Amino acid sequence: MKAKQIRYPGRKWLKHESLWSEPLLREYLPDTMLFTPKNFIQMIDKYTVLFLKPDLGMKGQGVMKVSREEEDYIIRTAYYTHKYPSKKLAALKLKHLIGDKRYIVQQGIDLIKIEDKPIDFRALMHLKPEGDWRFFGIMGKVAAPNSFVTNHSNGGKAIRLYDALGVSNEEGKEWYLKIKDISLLIASAMKEHFPKIAELGLDIAIDTERKIWLVEANTKPQFQLFRYHSNPRLYGQIAASVRAIRSTSA
Repeated sequence: MKAKQIRYPGRKWLKHESLWSEPLLREYLPDTMLFTPKNFIQMIDKYTVLFLKPDLGMKGQGVMKVSREEEDYIIRTAYYTHKYPSKKLAALKLKHLIGDKRYIVQQGIDLIKIEDKPIDFRALMHLKPEGDWRFFGIMGKVAAPNSFVTNHSNGGKAIRLYDALGVSNEEGKEWYLKIKDISLLIASAMKEHFPKIAELGLDIAIDTERKIWLVEANTKPQFQLFRYHSNPRLYGQIAASVRAIRSTSA
């Protein structure tokens, strides 16, 4: 399979399909489809909030949020809000906004929040020379005011796991170990499907019911959030590891 030779697979749909083929991982994956007007209508009938994302994209660019609010359908982009009285009209507007680009439609997750600002998390792992994954840790991202994306590049602020969850150190450690175990399970599956990968930045969500989700698996992840980690040496260790990994030939 050609995809197996990709060192940095970027397509969200390809990665979702690969992970969805693993029954043990399905409980962590939001419902996701490729965008078509028909698929959008099917999804908005099931969920009150959807996110539409470029199949190839990064840093939250091009992401749209669609909400079903009473009789209206609200489309929010980074710059505009559009309101439509029917899902068919909303679907047509989305088709116009997307044009010939390839997008996915993803179930919206009701993220935990601080001061009404949503939070998600980045778990970071690198493959060690002996073939095991090193789990560097997890950092949270709080969205900027009035933003529905948490990306650091879009004004999102770093937050530590314990603070984001508002839990004690002991409870925080339990959460840390739970996320670590899930992350290593995902990393193992990703390595099976994409044998050349050596880095993973997992976008992890925790919803208001305290359920853990995998939003996306990034194979050439940014790691600037880890400047704010409680271990001041960790960022330097990550940067050195990245240099070593990316200096090797594909």
